[in-house]
Amino acid sequence: MGNSVTIRKNQFKESADTVTFDILLQGEKKQGFLVWFEGVFKAYLNQCRHMEVGLDWQPNDFFDEDKKFIICSTHGALYSPKSGLCVAGPCKGQNLIKLSISERNEDIVIFIDEEGCLEDG
Repeated sequence: MGNSVTIRKNQFKESADTVTFDILLQGEKKQGFLVWFEGVFKAYLNQCRHMEVGLDWQPNDFFDEDKKFIICSTHGALYSPKSGLCVAGPCKGQNLIKLSISERNEDIVIFIDEEGCLEDG
C-alpha cells in the first residue's frame, strides 16, 4: 500500500523550477522533488546515485547555473531533468530514482511506494 503527495502546478514560477516534499519510505523520512522542465513534470528521490546524499545546494536549489541540468552539490554529477540520467560525474550512466506522477487538473500527484519498489530512471 502506497501513499501520495499533491503539489499545485501554480507553485512553479518558470521552467527549470522545483518543489521539494517529504515522504515516508520503508519507515524512514526521505525527501523528494518535483521538477518542471521545458513544460514537463518529473519527480525524483532527492538522493545522488553515487552516494546517499541530497542533491540540492541550498534547500530546493537543484539546477546548475545555466538551468540545464540537475547537479549534485557534493560531487558535481549532472543529471538530465527530463530522464534522471546521470550524464557526467562519478555515477555516469545511472539514473535518479523516479517517483510515479499523475497530472490532475491543476495538481500533480506523486505516488510513493512504501515498500521501496521505485522506478530506477
